[in-house]
Amino acid sequence: MRRALFVLYYFPPSGGPGVQRGLKFVQYLPDYGWEPVVLTVPRDAHFPVRDESLCAEVPVDLIVRRTRCPEFYGIYRALMGQRGAAPLDIATHGSQETRGIARFLRWLRGALFVPDGRAAWKPFAVAAGTRMIRELGVDLIFSSGPPFTCHLIGRRLQQRSGLPWVADYRDPWTEATFYPPRPPCARRRDQRLESDCLHGAERSIVVGRGMASDFLQRYPDLSPERLVVIPNGYDASDFRDVPFASSESLRITHTGSVFAARSPQAFLDAVADLLRQEPGFAQRVRLTFAGRLDPQLQRQLARAPYDAITELPGYLPHAESIRLLRASSLLLLLIGSDAQARSMVTGKLFEYLASGVPILALGPGDGEAARLLRETGAGWVYEPHDREALRMRLREVWRTHQHTTTQSGAPHQPLQFGLQRRGSAIEGYSRRALTERLAALFDEVHGGRSRARTRRGAEASAGIASRASDADAKA
Repeated sequence: MRRALFVLYYFPPSGGPGVQRGLKFVQYLPDYGWEPVVLTVPRDAHFPVRDESLCAEVPVDLIVRRTRCPEFYGIYRALMGQRGAAPLDIATHGSQETRGIARFLRWLRGALFVPDGRAAWKPFAVAAGTRMIRELGVDLIFSSGPPFTCHLIGRRLQQRSGLPWVADYRDPWTEATFYPPRPPCARRRDQRLESDCLHGAERSIVVGRGMASDFLQRYPDLSPERLVVIPNGYDASDFRDVPFASSESLRITHTGSVFAARSPQAFLDAVADLLRQEPGFAQRVRLTFAGRLDPQLQRQLARAPYDAITELPGYLPHAESIRLLRASSLLLLLIGSDAQARSMVTGKLFEYLASGVPILALGPGDGEAARLLRETGAGWVYEPHDREALRMRLREVWRTHQHTTTQSGAPHQPLQFGLQRRGSAIEGYSRRALTERLAALFDEVHGGRSRARTRRGAEASAGIASRASDADAKA
């Protein structure tokens, strides 16, 4: 059993979508010949959300080392009087906040904290990672970002140890939707770090083909063979004992964070239209936004006509989020319309797919998410601002639901509203199948490095033997 050192910022008790990929990889890797060991941050780090229930999913025999991580976000909260409140990434990303201290802190973040607010973790993590490599006999280094400080740690550990390093990109670094405004000098520095990591890693994993194309376009000297697509996925075991709930309502659900840039205004306008036009719609429809919301959207949902039909439970532990998906009639996916939206395939989409509930996505029709929905037959994609098309689709969904549901309280089975789901296509995105692909990549990288060392050793031996023969001949 070979060992892989995982550099992960998001690890239980962290919650949210960022933790799932690394957590599932470490659960299933031992089945494919690799033992993971984890380097992460303290349990009281400034995670955007916490989910203590995920600690039960950490394998009991997994070696986990936690190191100190000074964070900019703690400073921000203290100066803003938000100790214990929601952190920077929701409260200010895309916000119209005008308070002077907030503007200054956003500028400070962009100017000084490169690549992100966890940059001060690097020296502590590198020291701890070096000890782990020496003491545990590590064969390969794996880092997952964001935060992209994880990749700087992985790169430094590679340079110190000579071990192969694989970098995993859940988002496209300097082109990410959450990328902060930076002065030109800070942005150039960040781009140099991004380039160094892309060129330095043995392989770079991306979650979609669009992200791979973006990297290759921005770094044309980067070999395409160095980029490997391993998408996000779902864990079938999370859904195994979760039945479809009884429901007489048409429940439309969104789980996860909603940033200001992805506020679903046209969708909400279409809902308001149906509240006026469709008899019974106001009594039977329910909108559920489970997660952290942009403050402006939260205020809008608290006003008429949405206040009477909207539920805002806040962030839910992962298991409760899965139960909510299974209790819904339609799942709302917000992709956005910015430059990065075409290549965006969030981890949430795959759990939506696994739920068996139809999906209504707001994003570009030629994007990665749209391709995936067509491939699996699991839902529709509409441009985020197409109010009329959204109203027509919602009216069709409502009338189908109205005519096929009963008042008996029988177990709710998800209505497909004319969709033809392709289960075999969905199964290819299971966490176990994706971890098998990761292990095969580790085998390839580790084997290639071993063969290169053997070849260099043979060449060196041949050179020594040749010089010895020459010396004998001269003698």
